[in-house]
Amino acid sequence: MSFRSFSLEQLLSTAALGLLTGYLVARATTSGKKTGKKNVRKENTQDKTKKSATKDAEAAGSSKENAGVGKSSKAIDEDSEEYLGSDEDEDDFTTEDESEGEDNDGLKAFDHKEEYKMVLVIRTDLGMGKGKAAAQCCHACLANYRELAAKQPGTLKRWEYYSGQAKVTLKIDSEEDMLKLQQHARQVGLAAHSIRDAGRTQIAAGSRTVLAVGPGPISVINQVTGHLKLY
Repeated sequence: MSFRSFSLEQLLSTAALGLLTGYLVARATTSGKKTGKKNVRKENTQDKTKKSATKDAEAAGSSKENAGVGKSSKAIDEDSEEYLGSDEDEDDFTTEDESEGEDNDGLKAFDHKEEYKMVLVIRTDLGMGKGKAAAQCCHACLANYRELAAKQPGTLKRWEYYSGQAKVTLKIDSEEDMLKLQQHARQVGLAAHSIRDAGRTQIAAGSRTVLAVGPGPISVINQVTGHLKLY
């Protein structure tokens, strides 16, 4: 086997080239590792920043939400206070007006195949305003409704579902005549309640203002109130 001879200069050049190559490779590897670490740190920092920003945004949203809830609650409270009104409006909201309280044991279970109605007989001699009269009619209507719901719900069903809850307002000019009508209505088996006012506005306490008759079959109602004129 023959060996090629190298000069000293060639050996040194080859060694120098090898060292330089090794140095460059080592540096590139180190630089890559450092860059990788920097990128990881940068990504971690960005993640932390994003998480922090998200938490701040959520906290801000929560604060706004809570503030909105607080504001809504306050608004509801204010609206409720406004709805309760002043003492001047108390007469329109009170339920202290009383109907004639004696039990009507003579209520009949009408089963007439005809229209049903309720009549509200309003006293004209008291000089009530329209709003006052309307409020008293509501009291009278509810008094009859409560009694029939407890004792003769079938009558209410016919009135509500087959007659459109028909109501007619009539007028009368004295308490004496009103009481006679009430007695007559009960004798024929109809619900009949007269309302006595609490006396806070317009009229004297205890005055009977409105008589509700029915609901019941129109033919039966007309036996009691058919002679009265419309209010």
